Amino acid sequence: MANIEGVVVTPLKIIADERGSVMHVLRSDAPYFKQFGEVYISTINPGVVKGWKRHSRSTSNMAVPIGKMKFVLRDTRPDSPTFDVVQEVELGEDAYQLLTVPPGVVYGWKSLTDRIAYVINCASELWAPDESQNLPLETYGYSW
Repeated sequence: MANIEGVVVTPLKIIADERGSVMHVLRSDAPYFKQFGEVYISTINPGVVKGWKRHSRSTSNMAVPIGKMKFVLRDTRPDSPTFDVVQEVELGEDAYQLLTVPPGVVYGWKSLTDRIAYVINCASELWAPDESQNLPLETYGYSW
């Protein structure tokens, strides 16, 4: 499966000792950091699929600290060299990474565990109804 231009998957640090751990998500000095809009946590129940989501201005920076999720991305930017390319990425406790998704790339996600999974999104923009679009799962014919 090909990579979509502008989508970046970055391994993240987990600093652990006998007391617990610190799980890095995003730093302002990271090359893929654009700006800060808001941070939120979404949960997804076991086996559930959410999507499709498209942002017109916001870059999403997502990590999954609890559980495991499969993200499916599709490039819907007509002028992109990777237009219509589909990319799959798994994130979770055993694959602790940051997924950076630029505006115009549609994504959906599915929980791959038997417990609630958590995704942290550090978005570059504040949520706004004219900036964010939800599309039905049937839109792209992807077989989850």
